[in-house]
Amino acid sequence: MKKIFVLVPCFALIGILSGCNAPVNENTEAAYAVTSEHVRWSATMKSIDVRGVVESVHSRNVYSTLGLMVEHVHVEIGDKVYAGQVLATLDTYNLELTIKSQRASLEQARQNNQNALSNSQRMLNEATSNLANNTNMQILNAQVALTSAEANLARLRKDYEAALRDYESGSDLQVISARSTLRNAEIARDNAERNYGQSRALYVLGAIPAETMRNTETERTLTINSYNDARISYENAVNTQTRTLEQLRVSINQAIAAEQSAREMLSASRVSAQQEIERLRNNVASAELGANLEHMEISIQLLERQLEDATITSPINGTITALIAREGATPQAIDGGLMFVIEDTNNLRIMTRFREYDVGLIEEGMGVTITSEVTGGAVYAGIISRINPAAVEGSQVVEFEVEIDIVSFETSLRIGGTARVSVEF
Repeated sequence: MKKIFVLVPCFALIGILSGCNAPVNENTEAAYAVTSEHVRWSATMKSIDVRGVVESVHSRNVYSTLGLMVEHVHVEIGDKVYAGQVLATLDTYNLELTIKSQRASLEQARQNNQNALSNSQRMLNEATSNLANNTNMQILNAQVALTSAEANLARLRKDYEAALRDYESGSDLQVISARSTLRNAEIARDNAERNYGQSRALYVLGAIPAETMRNTETERTLTINSYNDARISYENAVNTQTRTLEQLRVSINQAIAAEQSAREMLSASRVSAQQEIERLRNNVASAELGANLEHMEISIQLLERQLEDATITSPINGTITALIAREGATPQAIDGGLMFVIEDTNNLRIMTRFREYDVGLIEEGMGVTITSEVTGGAVYAGIISRINPAAVEGSQVVEFEVEIDIVSFETSLRIGGTARVSVEF
C-alpha cells in the first residue's frame, strides 16, 4: 500500500479537516482554460504540478425577465451582500396602474356576475313557484280558454239535442204555427173555391148580379194568395229548422276542434313552462360559471408576482463580482436579462486538469498545496473533491477535469485568477 505525504503547515491541515464537507457549487457556468504541467520525478519523491482557475463554490447569476426599466441600483462591484438584500429596483409605475385597472375590472365583473346570478335565480324561483302553485299566467290563460271551449261545446250540444227533439217530434213552435196558419188558409181557400163555384153557376143562371159574382171571385183570389203565403211560410219554417240543425252540427264540429285545440294549448303551455324552468336553470348554471373569475384573479396574481419580482434581491450571501444592470436601461436589452453575478469569496475551489498518465496517481480526498503569483509566497491547503470519470472532449491530449476545494480560511486568492496545485507523493 502506497503512503502519501502532504507537506502543509498545521493551520493548513486544520483547514483540510474542516473543509471535507464543503458545499457544492450551485450554479457554475464559466469555462476554464487550465492545463497540466510537467511532472517532476526523483528517486525518492514525485510530485505533480498543474495550473487551474480559482472560482467560487457558490455562484449565482441574478436575472430579470420582466422587461421593466431599472429605476435604481443599490450595490456596486465588490460589495458584500447577504441573502435577501435588495440589489436593484425596477420602475413599476405602469405595472401598478395595470394591476389597479385589472382589480377594478375584476370587481366590476364580480358585481355584474353576481347581479346576473341573482336575477337568474330569482326568475327561476318565480317560475318554479308559479308552476307549483298553478299561477303561471300562460297556463292559466290556456286553462280559461279550455274551460270556455268546453262550455261552448256543451251548450251547442244541448241546443242541438233540443232542436233535434223538436224536429223529430214536430214540436217546433214556429213550424207548428206555420202549419196551423197553412191549414186555416187551406180551409179558407177551399171554402172560397166552393163559394166561387156556386156563385158561378148562379151567375150563369142569372140568379145573382155581376157585382156579387165579382166579390166572390175577389174573395177566392185573396184566399188563394193567403194560402200560397202560408204554404211558403210553412216551408220556410221547416227549412229554417233544418238549417238550424245543420248549423248546430257545424258549430258542434267547430266547437270540438276548438276544445281540442284549447286542450293541446294547455298541454303545450305546461311543456313550455317546464322548458322555461329548464332554460332558467341553464341561465343560473351559466351565471354561476360566469361568476368564476379565476382567470382574472390569476392574471392579477401574475402581475402582483411581477411587482414582487421588480425588487431584485440577492439569492445568496456573497460578493458582487459583476454588475451588468444600469439605471434607465431594461435588463433584457443589455445581456438577456442578466443583472448581477454574486459569488461566495469565502468558499473557493480550483478547476484544473490532469493528464491520463497522472490521473491514476491521484484520488478524491487527497490533500494538495496551492500557491499563486497573486498571493506571493503564501501556501494554502486543498483537497481533491472530484475527479471526472470521462476525459475532456476536444483536447489535443487526454486530460481529466479535477475539482479541488480550498480548505484554508481567508485566503488572498481571487476568483478568476490562476493558481498552482501541487500533489506530492
